[in-house]
Amino acid sequence: MNGMNEKKDIAKFLFKNKITAHIDTKDKDFYNGLIIELHETFLVLNDRMIGLAPVAFSEINIIEKFRGKK
Repeated sequence: MNGMNEKKDIAKFLFKNKITAHIDTKDKDFYNGLIIELHETFLVLNDRMIGLAPVAFSEINIIEKFRGKK
């Protein structure tokens, strides 16, 4: 599990470089899409399936580069 600052740093990197993110949340939801907004306590992701979705950093279990299916 990533620390809060590490999650924010990863989110900033993915946002800045327009890299698709994969996010797993503590309640077992997941999102795949581009981060379009970064705020102090949450980010807004344009998820491939559901569109715009706000995700609180406190709810994120894992944030990483989206890899897709092999």
